[in-house]
Amino acid sequence: TITNNILLLLSNLYRINPKIYELFINSILPENINYEIIPFFSQQKSQKEGGIIDGHIHTKATKIIIETKIAGLDNTKKLINYCKNENPSETNILIHISHSTFDEATIKSINQRIGIYNFNFVSITFSELISSLQEIADEYPFNEELCRLSKDFYYYCISMNLIKNILRIVPCNKSFELNEKYHLYFQPESRGYSNHQFTGIYTAKEVKYIGKVNKVFLAELTKKEKLITEKISGNGEITNEEENRIINTIRNFPEIYGDISKGHIFFLFDDNDFCPTKFKKLTSRGLRKNKYYELKSLLNIENIENSSTLEIAEKLNDITW
Repeated sequence: TITNNILLLLSNLYRINPKIYELFINSILPENINYEIIPFFSQQKSQKEGGIIDGHIHTKATKIIIETKIAGLDNTKKLINYCKNENPSETNILIHISHSTFDEATIKSINQRIGIYNFNFVSITFSELISSLQEIADEYPFNEELCRLSKDFYYYCISMNLIKNILRIVPCNKSFELNEKYHLYFQPESRGYSNHQFTGIYTAKEVKYIGKVNKVFLAELTKKEKLITEKISGNGEITNEEENRIINTIRNFPEIYGDISKGHIFFLFDDNDFCPTKFKKLTSRGLRKNKYYELKSLLNIENIENSSTLEIAEKLNDITW
């Protein structure tokens, strides 16, 4: 099922735009491998014999083998046999996708053994696949079908537990002071909800805070100043202190930006799990929509589950995006 959905993703990318499909494949390959599917057009092509050709169209013959593994890594002998039994094309690539990657020594060994069959081996994680897809979607922000495809595939990977320890970066230009003061984030209920562990509060070209999501509530403040909540996720019921944070946020949100007294979801962070950071965005465009990162691959931390929010915030200070 997972392999089928990855093939469906790739076929949809090709349907949307063959160049986007080509860019995506190259984004998950090392620099020494160049994948080409776009035809090359030339005129007046000379050759050793037979004169000059008026028009010439050339498309590289390519072959990609995809192997997915939900947990762990495949037997290397099986991977090598895949290449051995194929008739090689001009470009041949074996891509292995799992929760983890083979170590560098094993990757080098596999490449040496399948090199005689004119194959290249690539080992990537599901989170790296998602990150590459999001980066391509960011390059085409006005291609609605591409953006929707990226979002749907992300939700699929979440539902299948293929990616964990997600940092969701959210633009907060209009609400930043309230997010900072009351240690929460809110959004319209209509945007839906996807489970994630961490929220990055973004404004002015950087993530300024990271919060570990403790509880999530759908909230409404009635005209009689009564707060009605419905728990979406988290341990325990809402406390008086948490209710006051939501009420004060609703009261202080500028009316010019809309009414958040109903139909909004509130993500609450504990004080010790809401930490300042400076995760800077270097690319020219600002953040128009949510951005997702898998923290294990982003920070290159093997046991990310054992890291505190403060430790993660400090690690984010040292990198850019």
